[in-house]
Amino acid sequence: MSDVILQDDLTVFPHSKTVYRVQLTREHIQYGPTQGKPRERRILLSDVVGCHCLRGRHVSDSAAYFCIYAYPFRKKVISGDWTRHRVCTTFRVKKTDDHDENHAQAEQWRIAVKCLLVGQSIGPQTALEAQLLPPSPRLLVLINPFGGQGKAQQIFRERVVAMLGESDIGFNMVVTERPGHAHDLMRDLEVSEWSGVVVVSGDGLIYEVINGLMDRPDWEEAIKIPIGLIPGGTGNALCCSVNYLLDEPFESADQVLHSTFVLCKSVVSGSSYPMDLVSVQTKSSRLFSFLHISWGFISDIDIGSEKYRYLGDARFIVGLVQRLFDLRKYPGHVSYLPVKGVDGRAMIHQVTEKRKQREKLKQSLPRPRSLSNQNGDRESLRSMRPAQFTRSVSMMEGSRPRNLPPRSASVGQSYYSDLEPLTPGVDTAKEAALFNEQTDSGVPTTERMEANMANGRATGDDLHASDWRGDEVFSPHSQHGSGRPQHNHSNNSASNSQSGDSMDSAIDVSAMDLSADSPTQAHSHTLPNPNSQARRHGPVDSLLPPLGQPLPDGWVTLEGNFNLVMGLNVPYITTGFNMSPASQLDDGMMFLMYAMDTTRSEMSNISLKASQGRIGEVEQAGTGVVAVHAFRLEPEAGKGLITADGEVIEYGPLQAQVHPALARVLMWKPADI
Repeated sequence: MSDVILQDDLTVFPHSKTVYRVQLTREHIQYGPTQGKPRERRILLSDVVGCHCLRGRHVSDSAAYFCIYAYPFRKKVISGDWTRHRVCTTFRVKKTDDHDENHAQAEQWRIAVKCLLVGQSIGPQTALEAQLLPPSPRLLVLINPFGGQGKAQQIFRERVVAMLGESDIGFNMVVTERPGHAHDLMRDLEVSEWSGVVVVSGDGLIYEVINGLMDRPDWEEAIKIPIGLIPGGTGNALCCSVNYLLDEPFESADQVLHSTFVLCKSVVSGSSYPMDLVSVQTKSSRLFSFLHISWGFISDIDIGSEKYRYLGDARFIVGLVQRLFDLRKYPGHVSYLPVKGVDGRAMIHQVTEKRKQREKLKQSLPRPRSLSNQNGDRESLRSMRPAQFTRSVSMMEGSRPRNLPPRSASVGQSYYSDLEPLTPGVDTAKEAALFNEQTDSGVPTTERMEANMANGRATGDDLHASDWRGDEVFSPHSQHGSGRPQHNHSNNSASNSQSGDSMDSAIDVSAMDLSADSPTQAHSHTLPNPNSQARRHGPVDSLLPPLGQPLPDGWVTLEGNFNLVMGLNVPYITTGFNMSPASQLDDGMMFLMYAMDTTRSEMSNISLKASQGRIGEVEQAGTGVVAVHAFRLEPEAGKGLITADGEVIEYGPLQAQVHPALARVLMWKPADI
């Protein structure tokens, strides 16, 4: 009992007859009936993103409620895959007929749960006061409306906003208007006023964000702002790599759900993890890469398949097949500085085998039909009626459970009208709007908030912007450096923006001195101006002599006809292609992969093994995988493609060096393999 922080006898909404003994520990919330057959259930705090206090809509209801928002794993029946799903459990507190006393007790539970989620050390004797909780985090969300299949806005509105609300995470949203827009935003951003920058796009927008932060005089501090990832593009390689390293599902239809869970848990707990960056020098510029530098086969596929972007992830398969029928060879030299004592191929093979064993163990586990009790027995999740628990959720469009009636339906006791939020520190009237409640305080109703989302305006989800009005638009910059809402009183204000999914007119960018028009086609991300003074910022490449100068001792040089050369910094190069299973975000090295004079069948074998995460099994002649600190690439052919993170860069000689732990990603520390 010494581990129990709080304990009480409560009922679980909507049932009022069965009384449960509810206990809160540092690891879980456990509850079971006080009478009858013991059937204890547990909600692991590692699966919980938030907790809200609520009260009944009816005046006669003096009870108070607190709701736990959790996303535990379950095993799918047909595929056998493990995936997270949403379970909301609402506890009813009614000790007296005085609502204030009941609410005070519910508030104790909310504060205790939130303290444990943020990592606060509390115990049974801790005085649970709201002052224990840190200020709610605030994110800058960047959305590329042209990335991938053009669904980033829809993904964020329908599948991300609800969990941010459950986690009490505020956000301001900017929709990029042109190539290089995110780069310019990051170059001038007041980074100290944000808890992180979230990218809802593919890897191209992350590339702009990182290079924008590195193009600042204060780059050493600016690059420390953690970056959050929501897959909204075609490749989503960094997002896949993060989920892969965290053992979160990443190659499924629920990829957005798992990435949002990683984002919310990391922001709530204040977790971020270091990521290496690679400094890339060409003849006329310097840039920073976080994924890979590619020459040959992969670059040809990536850029050649741009015309099939409407196919989503399938565009790379189409491009791969086309390139296999027209396999090219590129003469040149590749030199590298190896990591001493590391056999790249053996290391990849070892990690692959360990992950295969872990996956077999995971697949052998029985399908959980419920939350486990302390004795290992199980009870059907259906008996918990999770749909009824979700009535306490902030009901943004797209978060409503499928088995609830639509909001337009005529229901006397609608699930949407039984409870209302009552959480100190949160604008009650504003959050009530999320519960489809009319207010008289100038705060938008649910319908108006959804219309604002459709028009790209930041919504009431920035819970601490208590002065938010419907005619306000948000900018990541303030003329006074405050980063708070800016009023737009012009004739082209957000309140007059056209409806639909176009968000461009709803973002106030006047303070940023950006004058480019919105594009009419997909972004083709451009590099920063190589002649600008900002190109001198960044760490010194101490391992690299000037291009054209001889390399120092210890370097190895290969010469021949290359089909493929890649410097890999993270495991995935796109969804479905795990080219470097042993890569870690902060290992301080790259894996240099090359293939020389390979046939069509050999390249097909390499591609197949890469798609299965088994690249370490490729041992054919002319191929190699080497762990390196730096490398130099010197093409001899007059034409070709070289890409950094999927973006075309200057063709010609280049060299690259790994700089350990420069950037940070919103994620927790991966488990050791």
